[in-house]
Amino acid sequence: MTPCAKNWFFAVLLALMGLAVSAQARADDHTSEEWNFAEGPYHLKDGWTVYRDQIVNPADLLDTRCQTGAGAEAISVPDVWGPGFTATVATGHGKATYCREIILPEGEEAFAFYMGTLRSVSLIHAVAENPDGTAQTWLLFKNGELEPGGEQVVANPAVPMIPLPHATVKFTLVIQLSNYIHKQGGMIEVPTLDYRWRLAAAENRATAMPSALVIMLLFMGSFALIMGESKRTTLMHRYFAFLAIAAAVRAAFVSDLVWDYFPSFDLARKYDFEYLSLFIIAMAYYAFISHLLRPGKRMMVDYFVYASSGALAIFALFFAPFFAPGTITLAREPFQVLWIPITAMVIYAVFRATITHPENRREAMIVSFAGFGYGVYEVLSATGTIASSMEWSQFLIFLVMMMHAQAFVVQARRTERERDELLASLEDTNRDLQNRALALDLALQEAEQASNAKSHFLATFSHELRTPLNAILGFSELMERELFGKLGSPLYIDYMRDIHASGQHLLALVDDILDLSRIEAGVDELHVERVDISEVADEALKLLRLQAEQLQVSLKLERQRGLPRVLGDRRKIRQILMNLVTNAIKFNVEKGKVRIVMRLEDDGLYVDVSDTGLGIAEADLPVVLKRFGQADSERRQKNAGVGIGLPLSEVLMRQHDGKLMVDSKLGEGTTITLFFPKERLAYPEHVTSA
Repeated sequence: MTPCAKNWFFAVLLALMGLAVSAQARADDHTSEEWNFAEGPYHLKDGWTVYRDQIVNPADLLDTRCQTGAGAEAISVPDVWGPGFTATVATGHGKATYCREIILPEGEEAFAFYMGTLRSVSLIHAVAENPDGTAQTWLLFKNGELEPGGEQVVANPAVPMIPLPHATVKFTLVIQLSNYIHKQGGMIEVPTLDYRWRLAAAENRATAMPSALVIMLLFMGSFALIMGESKRTTLMHRYFAFLAIAAAVRAAFVSDLVWDYFPSFDLARKYDFEYLSLFIIAMAYYAFISHLLRPGKRMMVDYFVYASSGALAIFALFFAPFFAPGTITLAREPFQVLWIPITAMVIYAVFRATITHPENRREAMIVSFAGFGYGVYEVLSATGTIASSMEWSQFLIFLVMMMHAQAFVVQARRTERERDELLASLEDTNRDLQNRALALDLALQEAEQASNAKSHFLATFSHELRTPLNAILGFSELMERELFGKLGSPLYIDYMRDIHASGQHLLALVDDILDLSRIEAGVDELHVERVDISEVADEALKLLRLQAEQLQVSLKLERQRGLPRVLGDRRKIRQILMNLVTNAIKFNVEKGKVRIVMRLEDDGLYVDVSDTGLGIAEADLPVVLKRFGQADSERRQKNAGVGIGLPLSEVLMRQHDGKLMVDSKLGEGTTITLFFPKERLAYPEHVTSA
């Protein structure tokens, strides 16, 4: 539907409502007894007499006795007992008898009248005079038994169209009421007198319209839920669906439609559900407007509105049945006070939306007008200021819902705006990522060039260092042994030993760096064989025993019997153990201990290398596993090399699909665990796997 068509639709509806109200007003102004039904129905507003607190026998009110009996009081209807705002339902309790003389035109037309809803036990009679002067009484309607007092069971109080006695021109209409189920009693609507066929048509319309209204509102709610799931704006559509379904429930109960399908539905529970729907409508409307026009952080007034409406809804649903009938009606006027903060917050939301997003101004005003109009209608109808027909009052609900549906334009525009902003952000991010990818490609090329340069440098460096180192090692060893004659002073022999040892250390360092570089470059391969790790550990301890004795450190090897072989590179496993034991000796205390423990578990082989030395602080554990990393300890830095042994050992363990784990406490020692998975283990033929 285009915006222009929507505007014409609302204009026509408002015009029809105005015509209906004006026609009603014309009929109410008629006071003549010379009725002309060709102009339309008559509303019996004036000419009534009431006998308060009396149930008068209808036969005693024939003709002029209706106005002249004891306690007679001339009134106009509506005549409502009990104040609108009260703290007890007993204010409207009581009984009364109403009567009015009716003179119908002579003719063949059948007449009827329509009373509307009576909130009480009600008996309606017609009393006419027989030719012999006696009174003839017709019972036209009855929905319960008139009792002296106390709680009364009221059947369906929705008074249908009531046919009047045919061919009876003059009679007295007598209405007996007894109310003990609502805080207000009496004749609360103006009866309508008209041709029977015309009232029957009006009754059909009055019955059909609420049914169609409920169906349309339920359809709107269901459609909103489905659309919310497909558009991924679930919360917004759920609020609208909640509002539509609550409006459908209210239309069903206010229009008395419930008794068309459940004739025995209890009147007190009907009021409970009628007010329950009102409380839910307020809460759903407030949530819908808040989410639509001012999304974001909730305010204290939001929690107040939700808590108040929720508490009243819980009372109506679960607690009202345990109180006196009609107790829920006491909440009507206090609840109308709650519309004050709701209206104030709606005005604030509309003002805020029009300031921050002027393009949404029209939709915001439509939503606020719909809510304001419905709130005014509720207040005016509750106070009796307006008395529109039930048909139009219920159709007003649907009109409000249609106006709310227009508000989804705001959500659509917001979604489009967010989509455009997101698309622009994604384009910026895409450009940034492309620039970063280009920069990474350049950096990768530079890194590859640097890696190639490093490899070339290390190859050249290795060749250039190994040649002089081999000469230094060979000549220093010859001179140390004095194969070609005495060197002279014994100090020269000590110097040659130092030169030889330094050369060996430097050569070992070069080999470690080259090994690490080859492994990282992926050009180093394992020479896999069945390695007896116990035998390799013995070799390492023998080679390092002299160094340990010089530092007064004891070495010990513990192993289980029948350990499996390790499928690995013997030279590299020995290199790992040599590095770990060397560190354990070097960073130990005087008279310390180094212990190697080999144990077989279900998942593989574990080798623990423990010492009782300096230990490593927890903050330094990641540092010592980095290449050239050294712990922040004065003695460690004094004894440490270049920090290549432990990182190289970890890389070599990864080559064997294993792990190197460090557990250390400062001042208590260090335990380094080597783990070889069971896939790397080979058992002798006479030994089975664990």
